[in-house]
Amino acid sequence: MRLCTFVTRTDQENPLVGAVKGGRVFPLKGEGTMIGLIQKGRRPGQAETEGRGHRLDDILLKAPVPRPGKILATIVNTQAMLGGADIRLDRPRVDMKAPSTAIGAGETIMAPSTGIRPEVELAAVIGSRLSGATVAEARASIFGFTILNDVTAPSDSRDDAYEAYRRDRSSGIIKRTVMRGPLFRSKNHDTFCPMGPWLVTKDEIGDWSNLRMTTRFGGMLVQKGSTSEYLFTPERIASYVSGFLSLDEGDIISCGSVGWTREALGKMDPTEFILPPRDGTLELEIQGLGKLKNRVSFA
Repeated sequence: MRLCTFVTRTDQENPLVGAVKGGRVFPLKGEGTMIGLIQKGRRPGQAETEGRGHRLDDILLKAPVPRPGKILATIVNTQAMLGGADIRLDRPRVDMKAPSTAIGAGETIMAPSTGIRPEVELAAVIGSRLSGATVAEARASIFGFTILNDVTAPSDSRDDAYEAYRRDRSSGIIKRTVMRGPLFRSKNHDTFCPMGPWLVTKDEIGDWSNLRMTTRFGGMLVQKGSTSEYLFTPERIASYVSGFLSLDEGDIISCGSVGWTREALGKMDPTEFILPPRDGTLELEIQGLGKLKNRVSFA
């Protein structure tokens, strides 16, 4: 089942939860919010639709979960993001995005003049509370999947770098060292977390492990890869996070991005890439999940 949160053009103040069928969106009877629907623990097919539905062109899509309690974004979860096949990780590396950064398909990403980097990611939506969960428990908890764009402003991290005295791991000597700036500012501008266009329930997507992933900007292919490249699965990441931070219904586990195309990246490393500094449309696609389109507007 494909579920969405939407508003009508005549009433943009009251979001509704709907099911997407054959190019139309049908409101779900008695469902106020996506998190509320998930918390009820019912199978998606048990949700009852009402009315004759709306054409997709007649509604505005919001983020499927408009205000998740938590958005956990995995970083460096493919060899392409690590930069080489000779590097290995023993556990996921995870950052957070503020829930208020979430926007839906069709909404505008407000880019700073210093530029942004799009990152197409498979995002799992948690369906039941997890605390100290096993991988199997985390897998059973996943309600569905959506596309997440982990928009980043790389220059912020470079500007936030700082010097401090730290012990050198190889020599044991405490010396003045340039520390990488935190990722928080670079990933948490308003509008920096587009999600959508809808949530596809786990039963419909089936095997998620080899889905094609692409990003295009103004028609140029910017990213290309597959979920098969992930070093850590959604359930492995959710299990790991739940070992120190409980996860609740509607929380988002984003699984990390794939590499950039040679045409887009050139001789840059992945952390240096930014879009050309012009307004345009980003189109992120994951096989079976649809296309997430957002306009980019530079300050």
